[in-house]
Amino acid sequence: MDPKIPMTKHVPDDMHLLAYIKGDASSEIQKEVEGWLCADESHESILLNLAKIYFAGRTNRRIKAREPEAAYDAVLNRIKGRKRTLWLQRVSVAAACLLFFVLGGATVYWMNLSQEESQMITVNSNAGMRTHLELPDGTKVCLNSGSQLIYPSVFRSSKRNVSLRGEAYFEVDHQPSRPFIVHMADDRVRIQVLGTTFNAQAYPGEDRIETTLVEGKVVLNIKNQEGRFSTKELSPSEKAIVDMPTGRCEVKKIEPSLETAWVDGKLIFKNTPLPDVLRKIAYFYNVKFKIEDPVINSYSFTGTFINRQIPQILDYLKISSNIDYTIRYSTEDDSRGMKYTSIQLRKRK
Repeated sequence: MDPKIPMTKHVPDDMHLLAYIKGDASSEIQKEVEGWLCADESHESILLNLAKIYFAGRTNRRIKAREPEAAYDAVLNRIKGRKRTLWLQRVSVAAACLLFFVLGGATVYWMNLSQEESQMITVNSNAGMRTHLELPDGTKVCLNSGSQLIYPSVFRSSKRNVSLRGEAYFEVDHQPSRPFIVHMADDRVRIQVLGTTFNAQAYPGEDRIETTLVEGKVVLNIKNQEGRFSTKELSPSEKAIVDMPTGRCEVKKIEPSLETAWVDGKLIFKNTPLPDVLRKIAYFYNVKFKIEDPVINSYSFTGTFINRQIPQILDYLKISSNIDYTIRYSTEDDSRGMKYTSIQLRKRK
């Protein structure tokens, strides 16, 4: 081992690992990665696995068939050149988390690798139900109807990564040395926190992603159409709305209790535009609305619903907003996926 290279068990930054694998890392990054390699023999296999993933994803149109093998061998040779005698006991170490591109696609994924790979757990909240769970680090989560959360059985990385589809309320356990990161919309939006309470909403097929901060601090990383990330920091009682087609982010002051009432089985509205009211009802009860008269979109609504059935809510809207409705229950087999009840809304004659 080169005496000038200090050993470290701190996992290098994702991009530093990638630069080392590609062979274009600066001398400082090389020392950082090689110090990490020297700290534990298992780190060598982690880096080699990451190198395999990276070079396997290169397309034949950009490189010749033998080049990935040569590049992989180069990484292997650099590691072998730093072989060392270890006297430390083997311990469980943090895994490397690397962002990589797959076969020219623009979607970026995250993964955790460690001496013993953590099992990935997927939790789905049933239609019309709320699901409460506690993550391995002590973070408490409530999933809204039809939502999904993916997380490792053990957080071995220096970052606590989870993936969300739908809506969830997080009470993140405070760990200053390990940020908690929520990946949404195929990793186009990330929420990074240390110890915070917030609500996140990222339903598939929606053109917007919402983040409401209750307490603490969050930083949003938003990928634009050119693939570059911009950041937006939120303060308590602020809500960020990201327009996915453009990547633009709007931040406004809100009442957090209105945004998070669904966690306690409530829906609270105060002069709320009816389209926003219908969105919340749709997610809460797993229904889909079809508006037949566009004038309905100009209405606003004030009211509170606590553990009400959907017909009761529709009857209230019928009286207060002069709206008529028709409910069409799904007749599809459950095996074909999630079923939705369709509700048609029209102005009363």
